[in-house]
Amino acid sequence: MRLVSFITFLILVTSSSIYAQKKTQIELLSAKSIKSSQHIKAGARRLIGNVKFKQDSTIMECDSAYFYADQNMFDAFSNVHLYKIGNDNVDVKSEFLRHYGNRKMASFRKNVVLRDNQVILRTDSLDYDIKRDIGYYLNGAEIEDSATILTSAKGHYYHHKNTIYFKDDVVVIHKDSTYEMYNDTVAYNTITETVNFYGPTQFYNDTNYMYAEFGWYNTRNNQAFFKQNALYTNPKQSIKADSLYMDRDNDIGLAYSNVKAIDSAENIIITGNYLEVRKSMESVLVTDSAMLMTVMENDTLYLHGDTIYTYIDTVMVNDDSIATYRSINCFHHVKLFKSDFQVKTDSLFFSLSDSVLEFHGSPVLWAEKNQITAKYIEAFVVNEVMDHFKLYETGFIISEHDSVHYNQIKGQEVTGYFKKNELYRIDVEKKSETIYFPTDEGEIMGVNKANSDNISIFLKDNEPKRIIYRSSPKSTVYPLNDLQLKEMRMKEFLWLEEWRPKYPLDIFNWKPKVEEELEK
Repeated sequence: MRLVSFITFLILVTSSSIYAQKKTQIELLSAKSIKSSQHIKAGARRLIGNVKFKQDSTIMECDSAYFYADQNMFDAFSNVHLYKIGNDNVDVKSEFLRHYGNRKMASFRKNVVLRDNQVILRTDSLDYDIKRDIGYYLNGAEIEDSATILTSAKGHYYHHKNTIYFKDDVVVIHKDSTYEMYNDTVAYNTITETVNFYGPTQFYNDTNYMYAEFGWYNTRNNQAFFKQNALYTNPKQSIKADSLYMDRDNDIGLAYSNVKAIDSAENIIITGNYLEVRKSMESVLVTDSAMLMTVMENDTLYLHGDTIYTYIDTVMVNDDSIATYRSINCFHHVKLFKSDFQVKTDSLFFSLSDSVLEFHGSPVLWAEKNQITAKYIEAFVVNEVMDHFKLYETGFIISEHDSVHYNQIKGQEVTGYFKKNELYRIDVEKKSETIYFPTDEGEIMGVNKANSDNISIFLKDNEPKRIIYRSSPKSTVYPLNDLQLKEMRMKEFLWLEEWRPKYPLDIFNWKPKVEEELEK
């Protein structure tokens, strides 16, 4: 938006030499008739018909006027037209003008229209204090350029600052419906073409709403910064933060401190202290206390990592059509909490296209009493419920019988199946090993150590109830007291319960000492 009308007005009222401290006289160039009598205002001459004044290079025309030559001022009436010789950009019209040549003050009244090649200003009252370089209106004005219409009750222009202040009921409307802005106090820089707003401010267009209490908007490049209770919403998404930066042309948004982004279409909430949004939330990156929340089977999944990146992915459904799904990447110090399972890993990938959760980097998955580890884990979600998981490269499952005795299952490839959120079957492939403690009415009967190429274990209440050794089985049951503690645990045994998040906010807890022990 360009509001150079006020700058033009400075030139328009009189030439630069007039505005200097040196006084110059107003010249009368023409009038059809000139009258002077005691019935006319004291010291005035009444000019009628084709009246024209000149002060330096500024020309003023009107239908009639009172000219106070001794006071170096005039009152102009009807069809007032002021312009500057040799400058077609200078043009102002009104029904009345009082011009003070000595005081450097000009006052336009009634149907004031100021225009140049780019801007039109309309008001009923416009004054300019030439000595202090301040122009102002107090009874409302409308300023229009090729793209924008701005209205306000009051306005002040500070020439030496290249700044215009708009006050009370400020409304900025883009003609192409890009947005409408409502505010009580706005400062506009005529050089940078930037609107600075103060106090509660609202932005609207057909689909978006924004609110802030302080900030700026550059009308030249469509960039904006919003601060203090900053809020952005559309029918599907919203972002709230201490401050927001928006680049409309490139469709980029940045949010800082106490960020909360909601995608109601995808049923996702993201929080953190730094967020990047591109292409209307098609991709979102969040860091610094990042957390993602989503509802699954009337339960909430909480996910944290150093960085969370979510984006819209395109998947080919068949030869004729494609579908879009949201994918989620989470990197470093990753923890996940859901009431029926929890995870700790280095990185996580999840795509809603196939509902497969991928865990990389020494992942640990807890499901009820079971601790599940492997070099790489895949968890398959069906209808928002964990259906089964696959463990690759030394899968290891531990379940606690008591604080000393742990059932253990190990193999190169392990698949576990859930029914009603409970692990009920485990298939172990290649170099399968088990250590479990058979019980009778809750009492441990001994230690069963076995291995086989392939094993299927059926569980009830998270305890092994039946084991099927499918090839080359070797199994030995030892009396409990015949084995030392280390003989009842596989060499890879490591109980990681202190890592496990017990509550949603535990996903932010990280224990370096345990991490160092795990790396050893």
